[in-house]
Amino acid sequence: MSAVSTESLNKVEQVLAAHAGQNPTDLAAELFAIVDVIDTNGGFRRGLTDPSRQAAQRAGIARSVLGGKISDNALAIVTAAAEARWSAERDLADALEKTAVSAVALSAEKRGGIDALEQTVNELLTFINTVDASAKAQAALADTRASKEALKKLAVSLGGKVSSEEGRLLLERVGTVARGTTAARLANEFVEIIVKRQNKWIARVVTARPLTAGQTAKLQSSLNKTYGKELKLDITVDSTLLGGLRVQVGDEVIDGTLSTRLADLSRAFA
Repeated sequence: MSAVSTESLNKVEQVLAAHAGQNPTDLAAELFAIVDVIDTNGGFRRGLTDPSRQAAQRAGIARSVLGGKISDNALAIVTAAAEARWSAERDLADALEKTAVSAVALSAEKRGGIDALEQTVNELLTFINTVDASAKAQAALADTRASKEALKKLAVSLGGKVSSEEGRLLLERVGTVARGTTAARLANEFVEIIVKRQNKWIARVVTARPLTAGQTAKLQSSLNKTYGKELKLDITVDSTLLGGLRVQVGDEVIDGTLSTRLADLSRAFA
């Protein structure tokens, strides 16, 4: 996606955060269905993305076509997408698909935090590895004569022992609607989206010397309180830091290392 479309995607995902509802997997299923409608209806797609129309006009088209047929939460997300600007006509549907996957990840987070996210990722990875290693599985998934139900069952079976609602929904999706790519590649795209959210639950700590059990517990408690959730600590030791530690959670970095402070001082006197 271009910078314009990426910025619009970020705005749509902000709307998701406010309209996820009690069961984000239900919302995700709705968004996937809406993507299918947009993909198969060129007039509707152009109406939602036409740059010559005002944002309110594009949102009005979304409401007139989908109002009363989908939930209020789904409609809020689609109208936000219609109001946004997209560099390419397809980008809006792509963004809604990514938002649907984010809704699935949000469901996993609510259910079991990072452990549930890892479970969903592992189910998708099992599917990818199985399909990549089997020409027979690839051919079966690409068989246009197979029914949707048959393809859903096949995709789930290729994911191994799939026990999560989130994993099942995503595998059923990649098994039936590849949207111009292969099932395994689409599953990998879904993995990348979930891992990006997963990283927000991992505190990657680099410290100048090993932490004691007491220091680790204190750091864990402090970070959990700061971020409002149970983070997983990933601690590595780097003696070149001289002292202190550096913590990264998602894109946010807290750097309290001596080497960084010395570098800052050197730049100040340069």
